Amino acid sequence: MVEVEAASRRAPRGRLTRVLVGALPLQFAFGLVYSWGAIAPFVEKDLHWSPLLLSAVFSATPIGYGTGIIVGGRLADRLPPRRLCWAGLACLSIGLGIALSFPTEATFILGYAMLGLGFGGGLGLAGSIAASRQAMPDRAGMAGGLVTGAYAIAAPIQVPVMSLLAAAFGWLPTLRGMAAAMLLIAAGTLSAMPAIPRPRQPAEDGRTHPSPWHLLVRPRVYTAILLEMAGTPLGAYAFVHAASYSHSLQLTALVATGAITAVAIGNALGRVGGGSLSDRHGVDRVMLVVLVIDLVAAAILFLHPGGTAVVAGSVLAGLGFGAPAGVISRLAQDAAPDAPNTAFGLIFAGFAAGAGPGSLLGAAIGGTAAWPVLGAIALVGLVVVAFRLRLHRQITVLAENNENAGQHDG
Repeated sequence: MVEVEAASRRAPRGRLTRVLVGALPLQFAFGLVYSWGAIAPFVEKDLHWSPLLLSAVFSATPIGYGTGIIVGGRLADRLPPRRLCWAGLACLSIGLGIALSFPTEATFILGYAMLGLGFGGGLGLAGSIAASRQAMPDRAGMAGGLVTGAYAIAAPIQVPVMSLLAAAFGWLPTLRGMAAAMLLIAAGTLSAMPAIPRPRQPAEDGRTHPSPWHLLVRPRVYTAILLEMAGTPLGAYAFVHAASYSHSLQLTALVATGAITAVAIGNALGRVGGGSLSDRHGVDRVMLVVLVIDLVAAAILFLHPGGTAVVAGSVLAGLGFGAPAGVISRLAQDAAPDAPNTAFGLIFAGFAAGAGPGSLLGAAIGGTAAWPVLGAIALVGLVVVAFRLRLHRQITVLAENNENAGQHDG
């Protein structure tokens, strides 16, 4: 087994609490990424950045995140998790410090988004997931759902606050104040996380550690990556443009704020709910439902029959974006029990690969036409789910045949 000795039993309640107290607020700090949807209209008005540039700032985060989670996932199978959490927080401090001290297009894309919230977020997520999985070894889906849910719950809390403060005091002072508060909270709570040993290495059991390349050729791994890529574009676009889309439909400011907040709430619920449900009902069944939700959300937002419908469609788009992130830990555990953290990094890179380009594709298309195009990508995901379910049945039948053959030989 790749986990430490604690993997065979549930961690004591006190230790589990200390791990979660250290991991969850750190993810809440990285959830600052979602506040860009609230800040973007003020930046556009103040600095006259184009919609494509505003989307580029949001999209640079998944690119950096994808890189960080691949590196972090590999390291999490070899290093103590807390060390990765501190490394992620250090990257966040450096990236935000540069961008908020010298706010330009380049510093926001490279420092704020790609290095701080992106690469740093990937390292921090890898460490948080590894720590939580060790504390909750029999509930990989719930561990992933809680950690990624803490990342997402920042949005419905931070977005309204940021919107109000930015209108009153300006977007840059507001962003600086929020960043400083998040960094202080994360550093304080991370200090409470107990020391957690690195996972047990395969060499200690006379085995070799699978490389990322060996994992990528496993059907359960590469289909999980494709599934994540297909499930995220619609929700990623909704995060950046739900408010602007509402304005373009001549809807009230209250509807615009409600739409972006609805995406954020749906995202948080999708992550926690998707992770927990994947432990009980299987990850493929959960993703089947999620992809159908994506299609319904795309249809509602395309037809836009009034403000209430736009908010409802935004909630569904958020659910469709959050649940794929929440189930990644379960996907990784099922696909690569011998290297779950490395697999988590690879699969999360698929999530990032769908979210980043998906948002840019939607911005390039623009208007109501973006919704059906991005929703259609979910149809690819349905094909992947069908393949995975068929593969699961084949593996189950093969295992049953082998068991029956063994009993007959006996």
